[in-house]
Amino acid sequence: MHMEEGITVGVTQGDLRGRKTVTASGTTYYSFKGIPYAKPPLGSLRFGAPQPADSWEGIRDALTEGSVAPQIDDVVADAYLGEEDCLYLNVYTPKLPSRSGDSLKAVMVWIHGGGFYMGSGNTQINGPDYLVAGDVVLVTFNYRLGALGFLSTEDAETSSNNGLKDQVMALRWVQQNIAQFGGDPGNVTIFGVSAGGGSVHFHLLSPLSAGLFHRAIAMSGVVLNPWALVEEPRERAFRLGAALGCKTTNSKELVEFLRSVPVRQLVEDVDKAKTPEEKASNMLFFAPTLERGAQMGEEVFLTGKPLDLLQEGRFHKVPFISGITSHEGMLIMRALFKNPTLLSGLNNNYESFIPPTMKLEKKSAKSQEVALKIKEFYFGDKPVSRETLQPLFDLFSDMYFIVGIKKSIDLQLKHSDTPIYFYQFSFDEKLGLIEKYIGDSTIPGVCHGAEVAYLFKGFYIDEAKLSPDTDYMKTVFRMVKLWTNFAKTGNPTPGPDPSLGVTWIPVTETELNYLNIDKELTMQKDLAKDRVAFWEELQSSL
Repeated sequence: MHMEEGITVGVTQGDLRGRKTVTASGTTYYSFKGIPYAKPPLGSLRFGAPQPADSWEGIRDALTEGSVAPQIDDVVADAYLGEEDCLYLNVYTPKLPSRSGDSLKAVMVWIHGGGFYMGSGNTQINGPDYLVAGDVVLVTFNYRLGALGFLSTEDAETSSNNGLKDQVMALRWVQQNIAQFGGDPGNVTIFGVSAGGGSVHFHLLSPLSAGLFHRAIAMSGVVLNPWALVEEPRERAFRLGAALGCKTTNSKELVEFLRSVPVRQLVEDVDKAKTPEEKASNMLFFAPTLERGAQMGEEVFLTGKPLDLLQEGRFHKVPFISGITSHEGMLIMRALFKNPTLLSGLNNNYESFIPPTMKLEKKSAKSQEVALKIKEFYFGDKPVSRETLQPLFDLFSDMYFIVGIKKSIDLQLKHSDTPIYFYQFSFDEKLGLIEKYIGDSTIPGVCHGAEVAYLFKGFYIDEAKLSPDTDYMKTVFRMVKLWTNFAKTGNPTPGPDPSLGVTWIPVTETELNYLNIDKELTMQKDLAKDRVAFWEELQSSL
């Protein structure tokens, strides 16, 4: 790679010095990293809504990434990392505007995944090379995670959904400044995976996000997935306080105490606040919440229950892509790898197959009847064991991803005539990172999160894969083309393209059309039809 310093751009807060990079394949781009988009959320700003960034004098170096949010990164490092001062973004652009009035390029803003408790916008996983080669301006950023981003006392002492409000601040920053980098503020696509996909979908529902984006791609995550919303945040905030040594029923006292706790303890000791059942279920302890108790004049991100908002058509009608990997539920391997007794535990407790969103009373006759139906549908008379991993993956794919995504699409179609595109990513190439995470590289199928490696250049991609004729690079090329076409035009296949060989047909009210992304691209219909029908029937019987 060849780099040179000394490229400056002026933004609202001051001047930035960036860097020019020429990639191995000959693409030139300019990077500006570690740009503050909000005030550091320190001291009395901990658990508060983000505040606009301060200005600076002179030229600020934008050559290195800002600190990531405090977290235990259990994918790459398996260690605690980060600083509370973490609200930074990065801009990558193929061309800086010259004076001749260049036309501005489509902007893609990436919202990283990681269960709302880990991850970052950093290049380690989210290298910009592939997307900038697709001739768009790319923005990546960090937002507050865990308790720092999502703790809520549902009253005046904290603001709710601060991690999502951070994302809004980043999108406002893009509106104000991206033209300086050659990006078009009138053509912004938000896209994200997992919790980032859920975040993208939340922005569709938020009045704060109106006008800040024009297209959206929610990869493996929507607001109706059972992990995307925490219904009793106040009770959890007090449980965290108690676990850390402050037993109180007074919000003011609790928040004063939690503001005095070292940040590392807030991250590392969350498990102490969990019930044994919460520990076993792998559900998120801190995630987006309903905003009860907002104060006069406070900005409210989420104005109602996601299901109600979708049912009432109260969402931004923008072109939308949603999709999944072929084996989302392989993620359960991570838990099995850490806890080998989990399978026998599932065998003795079919009720754990019932998504919490069904709100059935545990041990009730109804709950046990539903649990048995689920067990019989997926496993028949076989026990849950290493021999029945495939149906177990299907069950977890359906429960945590597919059912919610299908329902979201159905509700959006009812109220909107903007196109909705659906995909399944089925290209199964073991690249190393996800396999290391789940502890097994021998199981066939594409796990949750694996498609990110075809949009972003990660540190774990073997150099040998990068020559243009590998199946890996062919798939990268197609993914980038589809995603950037959509960002530029709102249609992933706006015209005949021999390199894609397919026209991606949107979903209709009667046909769940989807693009199957494998070694070749093909249009297919009715993904997991029987399984989806089973859940729809189950829901309606409650």
